[in-house]
Amino acid sequence: MITWGAMINTGETVLKDDGILPSCTQRQNLCGYACCKFTAGNGIMLLSGEHEQAVQQGLKAAHLSFDANHSHAVCHKPCQQGDLKQIDCSWYPLFPANLSATQFLVADHRKCPIPNHELIDKMHSVYTTALAWEQQHTGSLEQMVKLSRDFVGYLPFPYKLEAGLVLNMTLEEMQLIALTKQLPTDYVCSDWTIRLHGVNHA
Repeated sequence: MITWGAMINTGETVLKDDGILPSCTQRQNLCGYACCKFTAGNGIMLLSGEHEQAVQQGLKAAHLSFDANHSHAVCHKPCQQGDLKQIDCSWYPLFPANLSATQFLVADHRKCPIPNHELIDKMHSVYTTALAWEQQHTGSLEQMVKLSRDFVGYLPFPYKLEAGLVLNMTLEEMQLIALTKQLPTDYVCSDWTIRLHGVNHA
């Protein structure tokens, strides 16, 4: 049995970012880092060239299992300093949902307890990183958006970036990026360590 414990000292991305989100570490006692477990059916996406860059930088990957193409991975235990932490993990619970990385998907709050309003700074970070990666690896954003259509349990994020401003998404815009695979209406994340009744995390 894996003991996940406190995960403040997480791994590092190939961009030398530890991806630590204060809102996440403040809530780890609620969810037990459910994002590091895969009972809902998702894996971790690796961006184009990310695995090769991680190998060049000497980041360890013994905590991960990769698919044949090194485009997806699953964790076996929490990443520590010196371990590869995929960019996808550092973005969680957000993910780019369009080719300009100005609209986003967000993990269902029944799995991730971070309220949307605490993810505004993370939204800017995802936008900047995604565009920087696209400059290094042309076509990456298109691949990200395409592969994300098979994610399970992600919803349209209600905010977007437009001309440097944070604006509310319209209902029509959210419908355009909505995914077909959602968690069941009676879904309860088995990895949560604390149950809060009557609390809306959105």
